[in-house]
Amino acid sequence: MTTLTWDEAETRRRSATLIEVGSVATGLGVLLARPAIASGVGWSAPVVAALFTVILALGLAAPVTGDRTPLTKSRPKILVVFASGALVFLLGRLLAAGHPPEAATGVLVLLNTLAAVSEEALFRRVAFDALLPAGPVAAVTGSAVLFALAHVTVYGWWAFPLDVAAGILLGWQRWASNTWTVPAATHALADLLVVI
Repeated sequence: MTTLTWDEAETRRRSATLIEVGSVATGLGVLLARPAIASGVGWSAPVVAALFTVILALGLAAPVTGDRTPLTKSRPKILVVFASGALVFLLGRLLAAGHPPEAATGVLVLLNTLAAVSEEALFRRVAFDALLPAGPVAAVTGSAVLFALAHVTVYGWWAFPLDVAAGILLGWQRWASNTWTVPAATHALADLLVVI
């Protein structure tokens, strides 16, 4: 193993940060373009799958410095963090009146899960990591605001505060568990609760 000089390490860190910022900016642009994409080609399962596969690729391809806790090392803590977030979303679903917007089909559940995991890879893996040098509060709130912005063109500004709140909960899970997979699982569960 070779030891890097301070300049080499700093150059690598800056390159990684630029890649993270580029990945998040590109992913956010794709998410904001969803209505334009839908009006141009129409929504279909393959189009939605392709869109979120691009987001997932951007979220997984960027190098990150955090997110290194093996799931087996801190399993009890991870389970508590997941259960806490899941409980909040479950209570929200129980308190919300109304019916699901669409019937829960296998394809819809699969696409919602892909969307949730893709968004978490982008926002809680890459954006969180890029913001973490400014501190955990900046990483949690910054990734939450970006997450909420990504949903404005779909749900409108009225949903922005709710999306920020959801993003803060997911960001807290990312910080508390030290892995993006916990908020990804919680987000997938939250999206499932919307359609059942």
